[in-house]
Amino acid sequence: MNRLILLFYNLFFPPLLLLLLPGYLQRIRKRGGYGHKAWQRFGIIDRETFARIGTGRIWIHAVSVGEVGIALKFATEHRRLHPEARFLISSTTSTGLVILERSASEWLEPIANPVDFPIITGRLVKRFLPSALLFVEADLWPNRICAAKKIGIPTALINARLSPRSERRFHLTGPFAAAWLNQLDLITLSDAVDRDRFLGLGVNPSILRITGNIKHDIAPSEHTETAREDILLAASTHAGEEEILAEAWKALRNDFPSLRLVIAPRHAERRNEIREALSRHGIACTLRSEGGVLAHDPLILDTTGELSTWYPRAAVAFVGKSLSKAVNHGGQNMIEPLQSGTPVLIGPHTANFEPLASELVEAGAAIRVDQSAEIVTSIRSLLGNESQRAIIIGAATTVLRPHQGAAQRTSDLIQGMMG
Repeated sequence: MNRLILLFYNLFFPPLLLLLLPGYLQRIRKRGGYGHKAWQRFGIIDRETFARIGTGRIWIHAVSVGEVGIALKFATEHRRLHPEARFLISSTTSTGLVILERSASEWLEPIANPVDFPIITGRLVKRFLPSALLFVEADLWPNRICAAKKIGIPTALINARLSPRSERRFHLTGPFAAAWLNQLDLITLSDAVDRDRFLGLGVNPSILRITGNIKHDIAPSEHTETAREDILLAASTHAGEEEILAEAWKALRNDFPSLRLVIAPRHAERRNEIREALSRHGIACTLRSEGGVLAHDPLILDTTGELSTWYPRAAVAFVGKSLSKAVNHGGQNMIEPLQSGTPVLIGPHTANFEPLASELVEAGAAIRVDQSAEIVTSIRSLLGNESQRAIIIGAATTVLRPHQGAAQRTSDLIQGMMG
């Protein structure tokens, strides 16, 4: 079965990649951020980097910013428990790579994720000889798994998630999904709901372990209260949401003239699109990449890795990809602002973070909104209301408590898997 899966994969993936390659190269040029690592996407790595990586590192693949955050949190915890551990972390996106570059050290080497062609991936696995091959959340590469299994390298999917939409897609593949996933030595999961979904696909229960979600793993002592500013932070927004948030901000300015709007789009390359859209509403914006600072006009945060520093400053945060008018649905990470002590508004479309998003709303730890009027009403009730914010953050702490220690539990399982 596994050989059949790999055969079909290698028959269809290379032609598809070649078909999409012009658009992909254009996106690389538009987004930038790869720098000298762009050729690593095609398995071309210089001798100096090969020498620095050496062999025996734990290779973690993390697609983008969110997965990179999980990988770094896991690697840091595993390194604390096992000081001899060294890591190679690959990321597909330039934004993920930028964050990895900032964390690079003797024990952590970042690379741009190589394409999963048999010749390329097989050569790199043999050259790196990782002590383990880990994938974060959902992005599995069949040829890389196959190459690792051939030479006895243990493989795992950590912090795995399976949304209802992904579950339906996997069911369409029949027994192929289970055969593919059952090649792994370990799959760590956030909760029993995810475990039931994987079991429903036919995954072997012996490789499934519930550890909690590393993304939500934060000790109570890590949270420190900071002085709040009158900032409405629109985080990880997608097309269709910025104008709604700006409209709400304009309405709130009548009662809260010192309120500032900071927009952090999920894709920084949309900066000019956002600026033009808001200008049609008579709103001028400044760009952080052009030296913009917090002022009367909205600030577009179009830089990489800076969003987390704004959460502790904000009076309230809206987390995007969740409003009905957004071009994309599914939600973005609403946990980080809550961990920073910032009340959170989310839209109705948060499938990527269910059932946690609904648990937060039901517990009073997050507020559902959709239209501009709802956003205005909710923010008005929060601004200046310290007691309400304390209730929200307290409720969030209760909901997130089962995930504390997830990184350590995952580390223990990975260490056991490696023998």
